[in-house]
Amino acid sequence: MKRREFIINSVLAVGGATLLTGCGQKEVQKSEKQVVKRKFAGKEFPLIALGCMRLPMRDSKIDMVELDKMVEYAMSHGANYFDTAYMYVEGKSENAIGEILKQYPRESFYLADKCPAYLVNSKADVTKLFNEQLKKCQVDYFDNYMVHNINKNTINNYRDNDMYGEILKLKKEGRVKNLGFSFHGDPEMLREVIHEHKWDFCQLQLNYLDWEVINGKELYEIADEAKVPIIVMEPLRGGGLCNLPDKAAAKLKERCPDETQASFGLRWVTSKPRVFTILSGMSNFQQMKENIDTFSNFKEFTQEELQTAAEVAKLIQSQGAINCTACRYCMEVCPRGINIPAIFGLYNVYKTNNNGFMFGVNYNALKDSEKADKCINCHLCSKNCPQGLDIPALLKKVESTVERVSKK
Repeated sequence: MKRREFIINSVLAVGGATLLTGCGQKEVQKSEKQVVKRKFAGKEFPLIALGCMRLPMRDSKIDMVELDKMVEYAMSHGANYFDTAYMYVEGKSENAIGEILKQYPRESFYLADKCPAYLVNSKADVTKLFNEQLKKCQVDYFDNYMVHNINKNTINNYRDNDMYGEILKLKKEGRVKNLGFSFHGDPEMLREVIHEHKWDFCQLQLNYLDWEVINGKELYEIADEAKVPIIVMEPLRGGGLCNLPDKAAAKLKERCPDETQASFGLRWVTSKPRVFTILSGMSNFQQMKENIDTFSNFKEFTQEELQTAAEVAKLIQSQGAINCTACRYCMEVCPRGINIPAIFGLYNVYKTNNNGFMFGVNYNALKDSEKADKCINCHLCSKNCPQGLDIPALLKKVESTVERVSKK
């Protein structure tokens, strides 16, 4: 085993908390093929970036060996933008990506982080959290820093504690290069927030299904009219647009036989000129390689493909899948520890393949404490859901479906 792999495995064994000492700083070995870039804030940003909410896992810990391999491949192909947050991967994402990136010269990559609005109860909390995040990521500045997840439940925290003003102070100190916000509210709220201050950028959920389903088009147009650059999150809807229902998959295959479902979804986002980078939550090296290939052998999205995307979105809607992106915000507040994303994911797979037997088998493999019947109908999850789902009602729907298919 190579020395570096041994060291990283040692980090993995203790959950990623140990430093990668003695590894030295890497030079970025550039591949001949580089991902396409777009300009933002006077610099060239890669159009595809690693979102660190869904990192590779092994034995319930972040797989630091796989992550190191992914980051090295991304850096060599010019995909040098990384996005993390305070609560990602149960609070371990910042440590993990910081541990890997410290091998590289600081000027060779862009790092984004976010101030968790739901934890801010005073102006002092902003700086306190920021300093903690810098330490976890082992950097002395963030290229992009934002108010995280502005929605109907966090907007008062954001406004009452002047989060914009506090982060602006950090920007003036040079510890934040660009100031923005991520958003999970309705169009009316976005229109208010985007005009309240001078933002460098905003981060929105955009994909070809949400364009039709949850006001994605209107959200984009608000940012576009305000001339605020956009970072896109959930371009593949938490992987849902890589696992299309049969009719939708067949339609896409018929119209675009040489495209993968992931490539099609990512390329759709590039058709929006206000977008300067796209975050993709890649969970393994193969996903990373496929996405890098899409953007290093880039083809512009065509008008014909836009029509296909609209038709595929309608077919997805018609098959009744739950519009969950597996962001896990519901899990932060569920008092019973119900595994809501897993339950909805299993249900969506069932709606795709209609295999009731496997749906029952996989559902029953969940811990009893994680199942839908443990819901106490408190609706805390719904209040925290970026998609505005009535989660308790949907859990009851899944539970009744399990009971029905299990009797067959």
